[in-house]
Amino acid sequence: MAFSQSAFDDLIEKINEKLKKVGELLDKMVDGVNSFAGHWYVPDAVAKPIIAAANKLVDFVNWILEKIGEFFKGVFAPVVLFLDSLDWQDKKIRGKASTASSTTAKGNLQAPKEWKGEGADAYTGAIWTQSSAAGQVSSAADSIATSLLVAAGAGLVFYGAIAAFLVQFVPAMIACSAAGVTGVGLVPAAIAAIGEGTAGWVLVTTASVALVTVLGDQAKTLAEMKGQAGDNSAFPNGHWPIGTA
Repeated sequence: MAFSQSAFDDLIEKINEKLKKVGELLDKMVDGVNSFAGHWYVPDAVAKPIIAAANKLVDFVNWILEKIGEFFKGVFAPVVLFLDSLDWQDKKIRGKASTASSTTAKGNLQAPKEWKGEGADAYTGAIWTQSSAAGQVSSAADSIATSLLVAAGAGLVFYGAIAAFLVQFVPAMIACSAAGVTGVGLVPAAIAAIGEGTAGWVLVTTASVALVTVLGDQAKTLAEMKGQAGDNSAFPNGHWPIGTA
């Protein structure tokens, strides 16, 4: 999936809003259950299962919030990867290498058109061979930029899965919050919320596995690029000539 920084920023803002909403609904449910169970006319036989269901839901939601908090430790990675891909792709790296490859090509050298003789021939022979070397740098930069962009896109998809999960989970929490005020229906509402949350979390887990797979593939690609970076076969005598560096 292509990466859009504005779309990613909107996505993270949406996740934060939903996380805040879930926290508020959970607090409201707990307050409602405590108030309900504290009434003198509510027998223990009625209060205990309601309190137990509320505690189970609190533990479950806190676990979810903790896991999402762990995932958020890497929330800046997709943006950093995206910006790094731009550096590799634009004029800073690939652009300069591509320009060097083009301008040093034998047919594009300008000096020999005005300069003749042994010096011109020596200059041409030393310079035009750099074209393939610069082309190798340009190609590697393009591959690295693509790999970084793919990884950033995978991050966008992953956090999108978290946002989708929260969007589906909030209505279940609204039902629990409303049921907590009167105690009526809280037990089935809590069971339904935990079921909804568990099913939704499976999708987040699947997205997490997919993310790890993509990142693993891109790490392999970058490792291969590192190996190619050490390949000086395209460079005359295995390095850039000092006189033309």
